[in-house]
Amino acid sequence: MGDYFLSLDIGTSSVRAALFNQDGLQKNICDMEYGLTSTADGRAEMDADLVLESALKVIRACVDQSGIGRSGAVGSSECNSGCNGGGSKQGKGCSLGRNSLAGIGISCHMHSLMLVDHGGKPLTPLMTWADNRASEQAEYISSHYDVGDLYNRTGCRVQHPLYPVSKILWYKKTEPDLFNKAAKFITIKEYLIFKLYGVFVVDYTLASCQGCYNIHTQKWDDMILHDILGVSKDRFSDVVECTHTFRNFKKEYEELLGISRDTPLVIGSGDGIMANLGCGVRDDTSFSSTIGTSGAIRTSVSSPLLDGAQRTWCYSFTRDTWVAGGAINNGGIILRWLREEFRKQFEFDAKQKDMSIYGIFDSFASEINPGSDGLIFLPYITGERSPDWNADVRGLMYGLSHFHNKKHIVRAAMEGVMFRLYSVFEVMTELKDRAVRIMANGGYTNSAPWLQMQADIFGKEILVPEVQEASALGAAFLTMITLGAATPDTILKGMQPKSIVKPIAGNHEIYLKAYELSKQIYNSVYPRE
Repeated sequence: MGDYFLSLDIGTSSVRAALFNQDGLQKNICDMEYGLTSTADGRAEMDADLVLESALKVIRACVDQSGIGRSGAVGSSECNSGCNGGGSKQGKGCSLGRNSLAGIGISCHMHSLMLVDHGGKPLTPLMTWADNRASEQAEYISSHYDVGDLYNRTGCRVQHPLYPVSKILWYKKTEPDLFNKAAKFITIKEYLIFKLYGVFVVDYTLASCQGCYNIHTQKWDDMILHDILGVSKDRFSDVVECTHTFRNFKKEYEELLGISRDTPLVIGSGDGIMANLGCGVRDDTSFSSTIGTSGAIRTSVSSPLLDGAQRTWCYSFTRDTWVAGGAINNGGIILRWLREEFRKQFEFDAKQKDMSIYGIFDSFASEINPGSDGLIFLPYITGERSPDWNADVRGLMYGLSHFHNKKHIVRAAMEGVMFRLYSVFEVMTELKDRAVRIMANGGYTNSAPWLQMQADIFGKEILVPEVQEASALGAAFLTMITLGAATPDTILKGMQPKSIVKPIAGNHEIYLKAYELSKQIYNSVYPRE
């Protein structure tokens, strides 16, 4: 067995390949961004073949730059990369040894949907979790079925258009010819597996977050498939454990990937569940806190953890482990929106200080008082999930005056995201009050001001692990467990906290007032029915 483990982390805005040693320390990472097609009618789609192409490229780039492929040569490939996690631009290499790759694991974003024919050819683009076009179908489910029973079966609030169960109904109504032609309803991970190995399989988690999988029986739910969707289960992939392992991918990909065809590939799980694993959250004594494109608070449980008010979700991980939590739609996507919509201004600001745009965001936020001097930013640019589950809510700013400037807007946006994450934390502590640790992971761990906001808003210490890409580390760690290089109880060096962010005295009270005001604004604009 080789000494290194590669994870493929497929996100909604980018894909990355990260290489770890047996201590869970990151040795290299390569990533590529891709676009999301969004329109005013709620469309939020991706090109599945572009995602596949990007995934293959980042694997090859990571392999080449690390010298772990069949040739052992160190090369340069087209992606953003950094050996030893340094974050430098492409071209940096570090030879770790020919054929030293032990295996690959996959972490993948959740709630995606695409229709394919019998040959696996895409009939549709890839719908993402942010696609809200199925709102009418979600409402149909709410008005015609017992959604409490459906929630208890699936762990999903199926009356929200996030879940692919309503998206399948949308295709059935709006594109009946495509619906009837579709041989399978699959996720982006299933498409990648099919292209590499020619089989349709899905892990427990990506099956259970579709809204039509029974988290108690660990099977596709016959009632939902028959009564709601009117389809047979052979139009869904076979469900397998997260440790299910493939070997011998198609020969046509051997040169593209630069690795041996018999390299083990472990199917892995959803990105949120992998983040739990990657930052050491193994039971209900800890929460993982993630902000990437979206955001979430999660914990691991030994039996399904459900909420009578359906504010949270619960997905299967293994036969006897579930992950429960709540997710917000609008995390890092808010700062990306600011970056893209006002790029010229922020690029100018960043150039003046020799920083990246995200670096200038941190600089701006650090110059503004907690509470943004009364400016409230409700960051609902893609609707919302937990805890209010309102797909139709939209963002707004409140309290804007001539005194405020772009620095206030940036900080208020960051605070607004954290207020939404705090609302999930409140619910999760109500359901499971044993958790005493909060482990941060995802892109926001690169932002000291954002981490400090969280400590102050939550009134809790925030632990930041050595490796910030917890989803990627989780996929690598699961591969180690599967191949016998680690045990489920192992705590790798990369999972251990490198820093602890403590609340600043007095700030929690300031933020609580702003948080309560943000809730009042929300409830006045979007009153509960």
